[in-house]
Amino acid sequence: MKPSDDIGAGSGARAMPSRPASRVLETLRHDAVTALGGVLSGFWSSIEEQVRLAALAGHDYMAAQEDRVAVLDLSHRALELATRFRKSIETEFEQWLSDRPPPPAADGLSLMSEGELEVQLAAQQIIELMDHQFLHPLAALDERLAVLASHLGLEGPRANPLRPEVPVMAFVRLFRADDLPPGLRSTVFHQFDKRLPAILSEVYTKANATLESASIGSGASSAHPHAIARAAGPAGAGSAAAPAPRRGGAEAWVPDGGVVEHYAPAEGDIAVTESTAPAYGPLSSGLMDVLAAHANGAPPVPRSYRDLVREQLHQWRERREADASMAAPADGSGGQVLSMSQLLSVARMLQGDDPSPYARVLVGDDRRQLGDVIRDELLRGLRELGVDPEQSPLRREDEDAIDLVGILFQSLFDANDLLQQARDIYSRLVVPYVKVALTDDSMFNQRGHPARKLLDAVTEACDGNTGETAQDRDLLDHAGRVVDRVVDEYESDQAVFRLASDELRERLDQQRRRAEVAERRAAEAIHGRERLQQARRSVNDIVASRLSARKLTSAVAFFLDRHWRHYLTQTWLRDGPDSQRHLAAIGVGDAMIQVDADAAHALGSAVADELLALQMPLAECYSSCGLDADAARDAVARIIAALALPDTPRTVHVAQAQDDLDDEPQDGALHLAPGQAPAFEPTVAARMRQLRVGQGLRLIDENGRESAARVAWISPLTARLLIVNRRGMRKMVVSPEELAALVGAGRVVVRAVDAPFDEAMKHLWQQLNAANDGAMSSATG
Repeated sequence: MKPSDDIGAGSGARAMPSRPASRVLETLRHDAVTALGGVLSGFWSSIEEQVRLAALAGHDYMAAQEDRVAVLDLSHRALELATRFRKSIETEFEQWLSDRPPPPAADGLSLMSEGELEVQLAAQQIIELMDHQFLHPLAALDERLAVLASHLGLEGPRANPLRPEVPVMAFVRLFRADDLPPGLRSTVFHQFDKRLPAILSEVYTKANATLESASIGSGASSAHPHAIARAAGPAGAGSAAAPAPRRGGAEAWVPDGGVVEHYAPAEGDIAVTESTAPAYGPLSSGLMDVLAAHANGAPPVPRSYRDLVREQLHQWRERREADASMAAPADGSGGQVLSMSQLLSVARMLQGDDPSPYARVLVGDDRRQLGDVIRDELLRGLRELGVDPEQSPLRREDEDAIDLVGILFQSLFDANDLLQQARDIYSRLVVPYVKVALTDDSMFNQRGHPARKLLDAVTEACDGNTGETAQDRDLLDHAGRVVDRVVDEYESDQAVFRLASDELRERLDQQRRRAEVAERRAAEAIHGRERLQQARRSVNDIVASRLSARKLTSAVAFFLDRHWRHYLTQTWLRDGPDSQRHLAAIGVGDAMIQVDADAAHALGSAVADELLALQMPLAECYSSCGLDADAARDAVARIIAALALPDTPRTVHVAQAQDDLDDEPQDGALHLAPGQAPAFEPTVAARMRQLRVGQGLRLIDENGRESAARVAWISPLTARLLIVNRRGMRKMVVSPEELAALVGAGRVVVRAVDAPFDEAMKHLWQQLNAANDGAMSSATG
């Protein structure tokens, strides 16, 4: 077929006027360039206003001026930037039409400057968020573009020219390395991130409508079955287009496990189209076979994320039942299945019962699966109501809900630092969440679900909370009261969860503000200690060099080693090592050494003149050491007495031993032997130096338990990183090399800190995948 051929001719898809394929493509290009160009409409005037307000509220005048100058320059170039932005979008369409290979990937992050690295990481984050947000419309658009390509006679996979990566990277390429100062960089990308989603939504809606009006839709897909495979291929999948270059190879390093990657279907597979469903990892080989069944002639049927998880769950449960030789008939074959009303009646009865059976599983005292314990408790309740579970077994959907809740709660408990009171809180929530899962399994794939938001808030309140401070105890108590209210009040109205989560979230926000203050104080304390260490090391070298090279009287040597040392340290800290005051302080000590030398050669007149000239500097030196006027006079008198006689004994003195300021309390995560340097890979240490404030981490203790953490501050003097938990409490202060050693030892994983429920769902998915793939490998081996 040639580009001039009509779309829809002979397809029988729709009785609508057909249009040439080239005209449809031109319409798509024009609409996209026009809409996306609107991202920069009024953009810089808004940034100017934000910078002005930030300057009024801030205290760093120089940084504010730098930001204002930079944004003024960008405002003057607004037309040029908008033109280049639109040209980049048009170039992507030209790339889609051509047979040229895509441009090579950028060099590794290790070759970037600090500013370029921050820009690239910000762009990656926006791309990943947009990929997930528009997963469904992108999947539909990929398929339609593949059909359009076939009408245009284009062969082979090609990247969607409207994928989120296109406008984001077009925006990034607008700036030179020095265009965005650090203070302006976050403001610019935050504003872009706010504007882009609404415009992308408009673009995708209009593009899909344009293609559908040209008879490129579900009907057209059936007319061109080969287009489905092309649309689902790696280069054609819009949702996979951005993350793909970052998955392989060490050149473009990102933190291990930094993002939950979207499922990118391989060629011939069917894309997941549930718009609210996050994809938590690659599918197992067994499920891949199910999804690829259409390749053998079966019609393609889109599978939702819910279906995929349930398929894995059924395989997992069947394997466990087979291993235990207790395979039960599915869906109640051989008897009447238990009704939902009966099951909910039992759950309602158990909701106020003793939750200790679940608590024992969560802490590991009971080695059974939590789902099995929940099932046993439900069956016990059924018997108490006079129902024989063997005659009325659970439906497969109810079994799914029970197992999902069980794995979810165990994953949450394993992935967070939850202590005694948290165990009690979680165990009370098990039955209410079973009731939610039985009646509304959208909790597992809708991030805005009220029950999901409550579990996130409870986890954040309890994670790492030992109750040591009054605020921590109050937060735990408040979380307990909120959970008690849910247990008492929840019947079927999920508004109970919403009210509880909002109330607890408000308390969390209050504590977060306190945590920010605590983080700043911790950072200031560490920074102050590091400056003192640096000052004392510098002064130690100065004093040692003066004492070790010459013979001095005891009085002068004592002055240099005590009072002068303290004076040098004070001026270094207050004025800096290159300040005039610090250099003048160094001159005082050198002058005293010269006085001592002149006295040794009986140059009495010179000694007297030099001591008179030093009267004021010596007074300032003694004052900085805390000596009053009388003590200062006595000290000077001892020096004069020692210098009065040329034959006063003189020797080479050794500088006093200094208290080691490096004996900062060792963080528990390190466990390094005294004087032992951490073993680390240089490449890993280089990557740790690329981390920025806010980077998420997972800390793993000696028992294998994980907890969420993040980088709260990086020292400008030593590059050490302050690591805090969710509530801003210090976990450790480590150098990049020490952090690399912890990564190599498996004690730290550098990854994004997802919401607790998301993290647990990822663990759930990985657990099912690993179990099913392991079972399949054993069967085929």
